[in-house]
Amino acid sequence: MNKTRIAASILGVFAGVGGGVFHGIGEILQGNVAPKGIYIQAYPAMQATAGEPAITLVPNFLYTGILSIIMGIIVIIWAVAFVGRKNGGLVLILLSVIMLLLGGGIVPAIIGVVGGIIGTRINS
Repeated sequence: MNKTRIAASILGVFAGVGGGVFHGIGEILQGNVAPKGIYIQAYPAMQATAGEPAITLVPNFLYTGILSIIMGIIVIIWAVAFVGRKNGGLVLILLSVIMLLLGGGIVPAIIGVVGGIIGTRINS
């Protein structure tokens, strides 16, 4: 493996774990209730991190959390196993954006997009 692929994979895994899984758990813990809007906080009590801000198009914290965890796992798998393939970086970018829209967090999605951009440079 080359250094570019390692960097893309590490950023993708960080995005999947930090975004999808970590945010998903916080959203599930809030229960089967509707958020007040599309901008949510995964952990409202965590004031040091502004409550871990996220965006969701799903009008339910429980379902948002479940979908966020599923997308996080998909991002992790893609980053580890497939980011080196043709268009692997572009797919990582797409998966990170989908994770963003399903409650995976704003900063982790940006990190996933950066990993995808690096992933597009693997074979060049």
